[in-house]
Amino acid sequence: MGPTRTPMQRSSGYDPNPIELPPLFQSSPKPFAMARWLVTKFMWPQSIMWIVLAVLTFHFVTPGLDRFRSLDVGDVAVLWFRNAAVMFVVIGGQHWWLHMRKAQGFEFKYEARWLSNRRKLFTFNHQTRDNVFWSLVSGGGVAALFEACMFRLYATQAIPQLESLWLIALMTFAVFWIEGVHFYLNHRFLHWRPLYRSVHALHHRNVNTGPWSGISMHPVEHLLYFSLPFVFVLLPGSPFIATFCMVYLMISPSPSHSGFDRFVVNKDVNFHGGDFFHNLHHRYFEVNYGMLLLPLDRWFGSFHDGSLEAHERFKGRKRNLNPSDQSSY
Repeated sequence: MGPTRTPMQRSSGYDPNPIELPPLFQSSPKPFAMARWLVTKFMWPQSIMWIVLAVLTFHFVTPGLDRFRSLDVGDVAVLWFRNAAVMFVVIGGQHWWLHMRKAQGFEFKYEARWLSNRRKLFTFNHQTRDNVFWSLVSGGGVAALFEACMFRLYATQAIPQLESLWLIALMTFAVFWIEGVHFYLNHRFLHWRPLYRSVHALHHRNVNTGPWSGISMHPVEHLLYFSLPFVFVLLPGSPFIATFCMVYLMISPSPSHSGFDRFVVNKDVNFHGGDFFHNLHHRYFEVNYGMLLLPLDRWFGSFHDGSLEAHERFKGRKRNLNPSDQSSY
């Protein structure tokens, strides 16, 4: 029997029960339980949704590969308009339901307050407009440019391309694990103080997050964040995998930053929505840099599971690093 972990039980918002590591990475590894966790917790429903969305995007609203043999601005613009349309539908839909229509009120909401609409910290003095601007203009633009570059490499046969659907499916699943490492390394780098102040602080304006906060980032951060598909210059991949990387990176942060732990359909039905693990990072900045799928934070000492015990350890580390700082967290 493991140690008792007490939820923090904040009065200002909703705190779920403390986070459990995936079964494979617990003190007593459970490989069969891990397989069940991957299917029922990690893949279903959100990860499956991102794969399906990428399939639809690639086959129905992405130009053919031949168009990218001679890359020009028009090709990047086509992908940018496609990105903007997908973001408006998926991210905008979540924002409308949760933060405009306020369909479930504060139920399961991490913060008992709504997004800021009069604060000079944000571009246009408005949190949602700030988030939409950086997500669409910078995020959608960098994603389009990088995807077009990958298409050019595949169209000119400059890099190897997988042909087997089974191998493409396996590599698509591998993207989740590759991104776990990629995101953690980039994120730790972005918390290096000079880079944090000049770049990553833009994203961390969002302590109380909404769906559009997910990829509201400085352009330099977008260059790092959307560089994932270039892994497939070295590893075998495919044009679909390049599109999947971009759809996953653009869209998956929207529910994890939605501000709600669960999405309510009706009084009897709700399902997993936000990401408490990452919400704790926005709340305390110096914990949970990575993703729960691959618990690098546990291995490198920055893991916060949302329990009172973990929070006391976090405050102790802060005080040891800054003895003069007696503020509460």
